[in-house]
Amino acid sequence: MLRKIGIAELAVGMYVVDTGLSWLEHPFLYSQEGPVRDAGVLRGIVEAGYEEAFIDTDKGAFGTARAAVDSRQAAPLAAAAAALPSEGRAATRTAPLPLAQGLAEAGVLYRDCLAIAHDILREVQRGGEINIEASRHLVDDVIASAVRNRDALLALTKLRVHDAYTFTHGVNVAVVAVAFGSAMGLSPKGLKELGLAGLFHDVGKTGVPDAILNKPGRLTPEEFEQIKLHPAHGCRILADRGLGRDVLRGVGEHHEKFDGSGYPNGLSGAMVHPFGRILGVADVFDALTSKRSYKEAMLPTRALGVLYGMRDRDFPAGLVERFIKFLGPYPVGSFVRLSSGECGFVRGANPGRPLFPELLLVLDAAGRATPHRLLDLGNGDASGLSIVSALDPEAFGLDALACLTGGAE
Repeated sequence: MLRKIGIAELAVGMYVVDTGLSWLEHPFLYSQEGPVRDAGVLRGIVEAGYEEAFIDTDKGAFGTARAAVDSRQAAPLAAAAAALPSEGRAATRTAPLPLAQGLAEAGVLYRDCLAIAHDILREVQRGGEINIEASRHLVDDVIASAVRNRDALLALTKLRVHDAYTFTHGVNVAVVAVAFGSAMGLSPKGLKELGLAGLFHDVGKTGVPDAILNKPGRLTPEEFEQIKLHPAHGCRILADRGLGRDVLRGVGEHHEKFDGSGYPNGLSGAMVHPFGRILGVADVFDALTSKRSYKEAMLPTRALGVLYGMRDRDFPAGLVERFIKFLGPYPVGSFVRLSSGECGFVRGANPGRPLFPELLLVLDAAGRATPHRLLDLGNGDASGLSIVSALDPEAFGLDALACLTGGAE
């Protein structure tokens, strides 16, 4: 299991994991993957000024190495989620659309979101006016879709590949945050403000020089100080535009951490606004699962494992566990292998049994394409089958969106 530790806790023999977190947000996170082989290596890490690292407790001195994202990594996520009670005030969800239809309808909304996000950043960079009213209407549509068509909308944030991370990230964070907030029972007014905060959360990065934002290597302390200014700069850009105080606090506090080690103000615990906490989790999840010029996208199941390892340091444990319960250990769109050897895409969650979702099978046990068929692991027809690993569909030449919109044959 992945676990985040302070450098003072790092020891020879521990296996460090490269989570793919950005240098921009985590410049003091040591991420050279592999075992800490000797005291000299450990001393060099400390002397270089690193403060934190992720370790895999099942590798190195803690156990044998594992090459795949297997079911054992998902099991503790499911256990943590299952221990939580169901959200009592969650927004009522109407009967969901068939996934293929839901993906098509959500795709229209998602494209509109990207267009408006692009316009927002362009206007900010030019010193123009931000169209707040259009943003409000857009968030209203996202809320409606999150209630009726949540799985499809969330899946689109991961199944569509875009090069322009700068504005797709804001849209993805808004979508994930609104859907999560809806599951947590936020009021309609709260969801609208949370969605606006998500859409605008990184607008302050327009004040950071491109040379820093696009730097491929580790930031200097001076460069990181400039990065740390972006939440406050975003609040200044958005001030006096009719946005509520909670929106501005969400924008300003999405990099604060539960243990007080975040920025810009070093807030801790309950001092961090709930919007800041929700946006922080959504921000990290989207960053991990997005493909960038310098890294591949992380599988969602593994990304949830990274978040699980950040409990009680970056985020409250309860919030992370609720987020895992909300998405499930295998989010919709995940590509998995069964104990039978067959492979398929997750097309529906099973909240009562999160390790046994509904699948669309597309490959047989020999890895050959097969007529698509539906299989619900949570009912009696599954004959004891279970998921053994999560995989990258691109490695098999599969287009997840095309498969899921095509449905069963």
